[in-house]
Amino acid sequence: MSNKKDRETKEIKNLLDPKYARNFWRTVGNAIANRPAVKPISTLDKEGNPTKESEIETSVYLRLSKDLKTLGDPNCTEPTELEMIIASQMVMARTNPSSAAFIRDTLGAKPVDESKVDASINEFDSLTDEELELLAKHREQRKEGEDNEKE
Repeated sequence: MSNKKDRETKEIKNLLDPKYARNFWRTVGNAIANRPAVKPISTLDKEGNPTKESEIETSVYLRLSKDLKTLGDPNCTEPTELEMIIASQMVMARTNPSSAAFIRDTLGAKPVDESKVDASINEFDSLTDEELELLAKHREQRKEGEDNEKE
């Protein structure tokens, strides 16, 4: 299949098949998130000083780079975009509620609203052993009656 035909097929699937589209974009997003991060570019405020975000990005990049060198993996020498995002959000979470929520949710610690949990009540929990035995006998007799009618 030619490259053009392959792209056209993928575009059609992307438009018509939501499951394919989610998987496709998830794959693209993961590929981008796992590439080496772009080195920080210092941004300055109107007075010529580095912005808070710029300082955090530079600090996080240097720290992650140092950690990766300490680990000694020759294939992993630069932080990935995903590592930069999570590490930067971790630093920002100290003073920024939305960053704190991002970290909380990413780590799986998001609180569950108990009022929205569907509570199902087990009717058999309140029955005594004797009542359960009678119910089992009744069901067995009814099943035997149905089997006799079939014959």
